[in-house]
Amino acid sequence: MAVEKNYGNPELESRLKDTNYYTSDSNKDFSDRVRELSGTISHMCFQCGTCTGSCPSAPRSSYRIRKFMRRAVLGLEDEALTDPDLWLCTTCYSCSDRCPRDILPTDVIMAMRNLAFERDIVPRNFLKTVQLIYNTGHGVPNNDVNRAAREKLGLPRDPPTTHSYPEYIEGIQKIIDHYHLKENADRILAEGE
Repeated sequence: MAVEKNYGNPELESRLKDTNYYTSDSNKDFSDRVRELSGTISHMCFQCGTCTGSCPSAPRSSYRIRKFMRRAVLGLEDEALTDPDLWLCTTCYSCSDRCPRDILPTDVIMAMRNLAFERDIVPRNFLKTVQLIYNTGHGVPNNDVNRAAREKLGLPRDPPTTHSYPEYIEGIQKIIDHYHLKENADRILAEGE
């Protein structure tokens, strides 16, 4: 049976119960927001590195999800949200599938991206993708080269998506409008010109 240690010093006991890390760069609220938005136990990461070892982007880029997990635990908001590597995650969930603590690192990255978006820290190519999805229903719309290739393969010129059913674009636009994504993408892109 475990016995709680008692040092007989109330101040020391209080400090030992405080599990937060403090530096001038640390923002405990950031850690709490990431945990809340991601819905996962990001504060339980013990930095084993399985997430980075499982990541298909890691060998081909500078992206290291382990760094972002550490930043979430330590509350290093600016360091996490201003790092362009935040946007290199492909959300394949390999890290989440293999995490020995059942943490969902991909959801931590998504939470950080949402927080970055609140501060208008979004790569321009992502914002342009929002505009393309709004207008066509696709991040990479079909073009004449692809249509010719599809015909050569015996496929219809347009895939059975919004290209074949443009009447569904209005529904996509309603979802995007609900979250003000297009409006914010347009604003941020205009401010950067």
